[in-house]
Parts: sequence; structure tokens; C-alpha cells
Amino acid sequence: MKSNIPKINYMIIQDKSHKDFGVELKKFDYAVSNYGFLLLKNTPINEKIINNIFKTYNKFFSLPYDEKNKINMANTSSNRGWGAPQGEQVNQNFNPDYKEIFDSGPYKKMPQELKRLDYYSKNLWPRKIPDFEKTVNSYFDICSEVSLNILSFIEHSLGLTDNFFKDKFENPMSLLRCNYYPPRDANMSKKDYGIAPHTDYGCLTLLLTDQNPGLEIKNPNNEWELVISEKYDLIVNFGDLIQIWSKNKIKATSHRVLGNDKERFSIPFFFNPQFDTVISEADGITAGKYLSNRYNNTYSHQKIKTKI
Repeated sequence: MKSNIPKINYMIIQDKSHKDFGVELKKFDYAVSNYGFLLLKNTPINEKIINNIFKTYNKFFSLPYDEKNKINMANTSSNRGWGAPQGEQVNQNFNPDYKEIFDSGPYKKMPQELKRLDYYSKNLWPRKIPDFEKTVNSYFDICSEVSLNILSFIEHSLGLTDNFFKDKFENPMSLLRCNYYPPRDANMSKKDYGIAPHTDYGCLTLLLTDQNPGLEIKNPNNEWELVISEKYDLIVNFGDLIQIWSKNKIKATSHRVLGNDKERFSIPFFFNPQFDTVISEADGITAGKYLSNRYNNTYSHQKIKTKI
């Protein structure tokens, strides 16, 4: 089965001197404005990197409950560490999402005024897996590099000046996650999803999957379309924040994961601007305040905190 989602050659679109640059940019423009999703091939995230990061996360989710629970994000005020099943509810019309997660964020030095914010919280790491922290942080870095390049493609699409986004992502509120979806239980209802229909909250998302299909998107015909990607392709989509920021020139597309009879792993990297970045001058909306409102209505432990 072939996906209708536009596929972009990363090696071509990052090279303005390439003879096919214009063709790739045109496909990219269509993808961001009509689909809100695209497939990206020939990225620096190669086979070795992909195999290593999946292997690393697999080890974590195979740990006993007591080990994972030592870094349970429910015991913190942030989204760092392990998230237990049903710890998230992205759509209030459906049951909490049927999955486990592991979240980590920026780890390098940053200004003191940002350190106190939840979105720059200290990461929590499992002690039982050697090199876990090193492997995850290395993957975080390469995702940041690819994401910045994608933003440079958007600068072309929107007619912005070169490096328009660069200073707004000096201290990004980025989040790297692994989702673990257990096999779907036969007794689950129509309100039970691995992750219920939703749009992403932030700027852009890079997604790796383990090739077990499950992700569906609302395509331009308003139909649910199963995303079929080739091995080593990245799936890229755009969130509500950049739709607001671009004045609706970039589309945030609804998507969901129902789940099937097999376990499934996926690794999204959420790339978001610095906390104080203004995304709507007319309404005085900053990236940090916008994401705070969305996250507080999603994470179960954050909902409890905001009610206290």
C-alpha cells in the first residue's frame, strides 16, 4: 500500500543549488499547507542511529514496574521521565490514552531565568541501563539539527528572511518521547485509543516508527488515511502553535493511533520555540503560555496540580 502523503528528499531540499531544489520546495509547500504532514527521506538519521535508539527505549519499557516507577513523572511538576498507562488524555471526548511514555527535554546549559520553568526541567534517567542518557541525548541533538533545517525550508515557503527562526530556537522547549503502545485489548471500546484524535500543540514534530502501522491522519479529503512510510523515512507534521504563528498558512492536521494486536513503538521529537517567543502579536500570545495551557489539560498529574 502506498501513502498519498508527499515525500520530500531531504538531501535535495537543503541544497539550494541542486537542480531539483525548486521541485522539492513546491512539494514541500503543498505538504505544509494542505496535508500538514510529509515524509522525509535521506536524512542524517541513518539506520545505525535508528536501530540504536529503538533498542535503547525497548530496554527501558522492558524494565519491571518498580524500576520505571522510580522516575514516574507523576511525582514531579513536569513532563520528565516515565509516564504510566493512561497518564495522558489528549482528547477529552475519549478515554485516557492506552500507552506508556518516556519523556526527556533539553540538557545543555541555559539562562538562569529559564531553568526555573517546567519546560526546562531536569531530566530523569533510569539507573539500570548503561548509556541510556548518552544515547537519548545524542538522538535529541540530531533531531534538533534536522528540525532547524526544516524551519529553514518553511522560511522559503512563507517568504521570510533567512534565519528568521534561528534566534527563536536558541533555547527551545523541545521534548523527545518514546511511546510504547501495548497490544490492543479485545474488550476495549470505541472511546479507547493508543492516542485519541488530536492535533499536536507545538511547532513541528519528527516521528520515527517501528514499521508497525497504526498512525492515521485526516487527509485533505477529510478522510482518515493510514500513514505508510518506508523504512528509515521520517514522518513530519506541524502543530497548532505554528499554524497560529504562520497565520494559518501552515496546517495542523488531526491524527490518531487506534492500535492493533501487536505492541508498537514510536519516537516523536517535538520542536518548539523558546518560552518567551511571541507567536501572535495581535493577541499577545507567547509560545510558553500557549503550551502551558495545552499541557496542563493533557497530563493527568498536571490536571491535578492546576486544580489544587
